[in-house]
Amino acid sequence: MSENTKTAGDGVSRRTVTKAMAWAVPAIAVAAPIPAFAASGTKPTITVGTACKSPGGSCATFKFGYAVPVSIYNGSNKTVWITSLTLTKNTTGIPLTAAPVPPLPWEIAPGATFNGYFLARSTNSANATGTIAFAAGWGHASDGSDHDHDGNPIVSGDIAITGTPPDCACI
Repeated sequence: MSENTKTAGDGVSRRTVTKAMAWAVPAIAVAAPIPAFAASGTKPTITVGTACKSPGGSCATFKFGYAVPVSIYNGSNKTVWITSLTLTKNTTGIPLTAAPVPPLPWEIAPGATFNGYFLARSTNSANATGTIAFAAGWGHASDGSDHDHDGNPIVSGDIAITGTPPDCACI
């Protein structure tokens, strides 16, 4: 019996199966999923400066707390927006809340660097020591509606707070 000959009960011939496989392999390769991060570019990188203490009552815009200068680089091919800021670590012993300067959202064009401040605001001018850290949410929509990067924030790493006298300029 030839491999092309088909009789009742034989089912599908080997040649038919081989032809089907030849067409199916390219279709599978084309349908392979692309990871979400590949479609939306690379995660922005952050460079963090040295924290400084607010000058207190002499500065109406930022009385109490610590300011950390940050530079965020967008190495992707799409505009990136920084849309949220969270204080993720605070070992100073005083309550602190996160605030960005300038206010969010921050727009960063492809290949550009944005310079701003992460503030750790306080309600008093206590001269504390410890460590703080921030996480910044990012995406490709100014209103934060892009959720492709949830759970993958830009993280500052630990920032040392030393018991220094006020040494920030009025921000």
